[in-house]
Amino acid sequence: MRRARALFAGGFARNVTLLAGGAALSQFLPLMAAPLLTRLYTPADFGVLAIYTAWLSSLAVLMTARYDMAIVLPREEADAERLMALSLLLSFALSFVAILPLWLAGDALAAWAGEASLARLLPWLPLSLWLGGLMQAFTSWNNRHQRYRANAGGRLALGGSLVGVQLAAGFAGMGATGLVLGQLAGQAASTLVQAWQDIRAKFGWRRGVDRAGLAAVARRYREFPLINAPHAFVASLQDMLTVTLLTATSGSATVGLYGLLMRVLKLPAALVGQAVAQVAYRDLAAAHAAHESLRPLLARLMAILFSLALPPFVVIVLWGDALFAWVFGEAWRQAGEYARMLAPYILFHFVASPLGMVPLVIGRQRTAFAFTVVGISLFLAALSFGFERFGDVGDAFALVSAVMTVYFSAYFVWLWKAVRR
Repeated sequence: MRRARALFAGGFARNVTLLAGGAALSQFLPLMAAPLLTRLYTPADFGVLAIYTAWLSSLAVLMTARYDMAIVLPREEADAERLMALSLLLSFALSFVAILPLWLAGDALAAWAGEASLARLLPWLPLSLWLGGLMQAFTSWNNRHQRYRANAGGRLALGGSLVGVQLAAGFAGMGATGLVLGQLAGQAASTLVQAWQDIRAKFGWRRGVDRAGLAAVARRYREFPLINAPHAFVASLQDMLTVTLLTATSGSATVGLYGLLMRVLKLPAALVGQAVAQVAYRDLAAAHAAHESLRPLLARLMAILFSLALPPFVVIVLWGDALFAWVFGEAWRQAGEYARMLAPYILFHFVASPLGMVPLVIGRQRTAFAFTVVGISLFLAALSFGFERFGDVGDAFALVSAVMTVYFSAYFVWLWKAVRR
């Protein structure tokens, strides 16, 4: 209990504030620029970006086979170095493998997604995937060494570069291509900032890495590629399948409206949640290794997350449609109405996402995986049934929120019982 108070009152709160501050600053520029971006780009342009980023998010979690998530765990620094090297090697190899299908079958994949203009952008996806893998690896590496400033700086570089390129491309009339180039620029800048300390040191830690050591840590932490990687991939599939369903039923303009509301609401929430998760993961692992109860940490963590999420939730529920129309233009009012319908789901998702670190610490990844599969199935079933039953996107989103509120409540109960054991 003393450890819990110390973590949250001192280093934990300070480190969360640093990372959350970096996340907030990284989103400040995109959010400030959004009213201009929505006047430079059409909802259909944002729809193409939403499809591209959904594919990126789904595949990027596989780029390191999730070995990056194990970097903070070893007692021996040499094992952490091997895990870092393994993550970087896998990221390069798997993104290279992705080049062939994405370049040769781009037209077919775009047709399957229901958006022909996506074909010209898919050749950029392997580069995005490689950068995504590097960002994941360096995030965990910096987290292990408490380089929270580097991770916060990476978030700021991501937001600033993304906005700068998207604005320039928007004035040049580049359409969806400009939005995707902004995404790439942000990833590249973030990777450079996060890795800068190691670049200056010429990656000195690599000298102790050999094939035998890589094979040893790959076997020791094999649960991450075997259990956690499929878990993360299935979880990320929700976005890809959602935008595919929306494109098929309502067109890319609706996907653009959905993409904007998720960018404005869910992405900033996710970045703040990730800041909390990065610090909480290390502290929960330390408490677990010391055989201390995790319940005080979990209770305080949930209280922090709900207190952060409730104020914007209330604002969106009451005035979402009017706010979107005023800030982004009348053409985006419907996005605000969709945001009102999805607000309960986004609230609970914000709280649940950082808590996904808990099963990793207590060794309950299989059960967490099962929860994820059930959650995605419920989300997509509710969305599909809503379209079928009501014939309206907003009503379908309202049904999704109702179903997912029940699901997340059950998930929180399971976590509470799991940490007791």
